[in-house]
Amino acid sequence: MAHGKILAIDDEKNIRHLIQSEFTLEGFEVVTAGSGEEGLERFYQQKFDIVFLDLKLPNMDGIETLRRLKQKSSAAEVIMITGHGEVESAVMSLKLGARDYVTKPFKLDELVTLAKHAIQDRRAAQCEPKTTAGSVCAGDGRGIRCPSPAMAEIYRAVDRIAPTDATVLIQGETGVGKDVLATQIHQGSPRKKAPFVVLDCGMLNENLAESELYGHRKGAFSGADEQKRGLVEQSDKGTLFLDEIGNIDLDLQKKFLRFLETGRFRRVGETSEIQVDARIILATNVDLCDAVQKGQLRKDLLYRMDVVSLTIPPLRQRPEDIPLLVAKVIEVYGAGDSKIRMSSDALEILARYNWPGNIRELKSVITKALIFADTDVILPDDLPRHLAAHRKAPTRQPKTLEEMEKNHIIAVLAETEGNQSQAADILGINRKTLYKKIHKFKIFS
Repeated sequence: MAHGKILAIDDEKNIRHLIQSEFTLEGFEVVTAGSGEEGLERFYQQKFDIVFLDLKLPNMDGIETLRRLKQKSSAAEVIMITGHGEVESAVMSLKLGARDYVTKPFKLDELVTLAKHAIQDRRAAQCEPKTTAGSVCAGDGRGIRCPSPAMAEIYRAVDRIAPTDATVLIQGETGVGKDVLATQIHQGSPRKKAPFVVLDCGMLNENLAESELYGHRKGAFSGADEQKRGLVEQSDKGTLFLDEIGNIDLDLQKKFLRFLETGRFRRVGETSEIQVDARIILATNVDLCDAVQKGQLRKDLLYRMDVVSLTIPPLRQRPEDIPLLVAKVIEVYGAGDSKIRMSSDALEILARYNWPGNIRELKSVITKALIFADTDVILPDDLPRHLAAHRKAPTRQPKTLEEMEKNHIIAVLAETEGNQSQAADILGINRKTLYKKIHKFKIFS
């Protein structure tokens, strides 16, 4: 049995041949396409676990192809193939739902490792409480709490609202971890043993959206060969998490508003109503007030959704969280090697970077570094090339006590993977003092 099924879309014949040869030897089933249009045709006809997609394609480019792939299925893992000067477009692809990207010339073993990680995540996600397309990946930080003051404030709010049945609206940029926070709310609630049902509204098929949410009776429309329970019904006694709620179709918003208010709905083609008891969590990366002004969102729906609102700050505003997040990724993808760690110089580069793709991009950077690192310590040279600009200029050896103190604090924070309580204990000071010194020395600025 094949490890998984791969679609490789690239206009260079030799690259398609290399991918097909290597992955066939690794036990994968591989289909290739020379253009975005041909790739979409293959994708519509068959199911694939992973798609390798070149960013530069004739006619329809990789970004547009990615959009259409994700409209068809949000579950497929897409890994972009880019040139050295295309990092900005590659980061855009992460925002559109790509899992990762590699730059040419790439090593085939890098692609193989990324593919195996993707298969591992897909299989782990299938073992979670009942979910649908868009479910969170295993090992993405659900069990950790970031140490930054901004996130600490959010966790305090989570602890208060999780045990309730209040509707929660989570806002934040793509990749900040809205799905992770939603999972933590569910796991902290009395419903934690019940289904956690997830739907990415941005990927809803416009014609089948109502059926996806509410289900349908047999024969309700062409192709409805049997009765179907929708996601709302599947979430009874559990939690329904609707990601990217700002993309829900206007025609569906009125019915969804009524469901939020009453907990009642009808399957497509039926006249009788069904009552469910589901906790609702919503998430979006768009400005909902702006969407109301543009006529894309009903005002009454916004008011009903915004019962409790949490806004996750982007990663660039909380660099203190980077060491812990790095440690978590290393723990999951470090092949069980507990000795692997990130050097203080590499951590400082990560802290200086702007992270337009947020935690999703950080995960991509660290998994690549694990592939290329020659030792147990990830060094600056193991990081992707586009991070090189964020290195500090070479400096002289520290001569003052303050310089030595700063360097020592950085080293201890790296050793404790960003755990400020442990670092304070090692340094022999209290956490409040350490926090003041971090800001005094601008260690994470």
